Amino acid sequence: MNMITSFLYRKVVKNPIPMILLVALASVMAFLIANDIKKMQAATTGYDYCLNLSYLVGNISITYFIGIFLLIIYLIYNNRQNSKWTKRLFYVLGVSSFVFFVVAGQVFDYVFHHVENNYMEKLPSLARNVFTGPVYWIIIAYFFIPRMLKNDWKTKVEHEVTK
Repeated sequence: MNMITSFLYRKVVKNPIPMILLVALASVMAFLIANDIKKMQAATTGYDYCLNLSYLVGNISITYFIGIFLLIIYLIYNNRQNSKWTKRLFYVLGVSSFVFFVVAGQVFDYVFHHVENNYMEKLPSLARNVFTGPVYWIIIAYFFIPRMLKNDWKTKVEHEVTK
């Protein structure tokens, strides 16, 4: 059995539920992103375009942060790897959150300059859409990933002691 067949058998055939959930999540996020792009192309006003742009930025960033969060969980719990990669991905998550807020600021500047005067009262809702897209996932990651790393490190130490 080659390596790919062995991986597919161990991960998908034995336990298909996580793979089904990942495919469903990816499908939903791909549909949302494609729908935002389609609505941006069909926008008739600058406000409609900017509203769908803010949704697009939010959905792309949510997909990115959920992907990193699930990858870290996979490395910690399924592979039982307390390696450098989990810590590096945690640092990537931190840098990515700073990059997200820089990009969100640039998108909001673009939105501010392209929204018509008739829709200026709706500008705070556009700002909320742009800036709070993945905030829940960032908060969840910063509260739970260090705890997961600490628990995994403790179990690794206990396993080495009992050997």
